[in-house]
Amino acid sequence: MATGPPSHVLRTIRCLIVDDHPAIRVGLRELLSVEADLEVAAACASAEEALAFAERCEEPLHVAIVDYQLGGHSGLWLSRRLRALPDPPRVLVYSAFSDHLLAAAAVVAEASAVASKSALPDDLAATIRAIARGEQPPLSVPPSLAGSMGRRLDPVEQAIFGLMASGIEPGEVAETLRLKPRELGARLGAMLRSLEHRPPTRPAGV
Repeated sequence: MATGPPSHVLRTIRCLIVDDHPAIRVGLRELLSVEADLEVAAACASAEEALAFAERCEEPLHVAIVDYQLGGHSGLWLSRRLRALPDPPRVLVYSAFSDHLLAAAAVVAEASAVASKSALPDDLAATIRAIARGEQPPLSVPPSLAGSMGRRLDPVEQAIFGLMASGIEPGEVAETLRLKPRELGARLGAMLRSLEHRPPTRPAGV
């Protein structure tokens, strides 16, 4: 699987915004428009719409800024499918609910980072640039979450998670653990369902 655009050739970073709240889409588009090196290719309201756009887009997409909680499929579902494209963008999960469990699920979904919607504009732009250029360190999950992970994942899944959390690509994970690609895909889907954290209520505007 491709890992994204080479760090030394990017002058303009093409971004895909995915959020089901119109005000957030407008705000992100305006925020990124003032950055000379960031360009918004599209702003989509759903995971399905975003995936369809990415599949037919003729120019490369470098970073997808994806809300976690969408009206249909989640942002993590979208992340896995975007990362499976022939020329995949990197994914930034952008959410009001940025906790360690979400970070763990984002690892499984092959996202590059998780950012809070309360992040400062300059910090968000810097994270987008770091992701696009391959400079963002792997998502980290604190050791304190290990007990919870053990209750949610079986031993093979824990091994998969550990390798992916170290920045190992899925193809190499499958080879290391002697799993067929289809089996790894099924495992990742099951892991994501176990790890996804959906808050019972959603504050307005997030």
